[in-house]
Amino acid sequence: MENFMLNKLILSILSLTIVFFLSAFSKAKVKKIQEKNHLSKSRYFIIRRLINLGSSSLLVIILVLIWGVNIKNLWVSITGILAMIAVAFFAVWSLVGNILAGIIIFFTSPFKINDQIEILPDNIKGEVLAINTFFTLIRDAEENLINVPNSLLFQKYVKKIKKKTA
Repeated sequence: MENFMLNKLILSILSLTIVFFLSAFSKAKVKKIQEKNHLSKSRYFIIRRLINLGSSSLLVIILVLIWGVNIKNLWVSITGILAMIAVAFFAVWSLVGNILAGIIIFFTSPFKINDQIEILPDNIKGEVLAINTFFTLIRDAEENLINVPNSLLFQKYVKKIKKKTA
């Protein structure tokens, strides 16, 4: 019995090591692609988060298989947790809306960091400094920082201002 547990422990450590190195390799490859193609750092960081999420999920699946966890009990636990999360999401729907809007802005790229935009009819005008999960950070002409909720950017008109050539 001791030998059986030792084998599972060794397999677990080996799996952890392999997933860690695969994750590190993937991140290094993505970093090279980001530098080669001059992609924005914000996109690189989101891809890194996705790699971390995928690696963690893969490791959990492997460990469940190695240790022989009863899938039926695990499924009951997961669905219970997901039900609680669903209730929590319903309670914070505006946050979820901002997250989804942030994802859509990221992938559709109606504007990018360093672009000049104006949000109409509110006349919020300035340079985009960051596009975060919940809000977009804009610096106006007076150097004020304005946090605009991402969901607001889908409810208003956004005008991208062309850069003036010297």
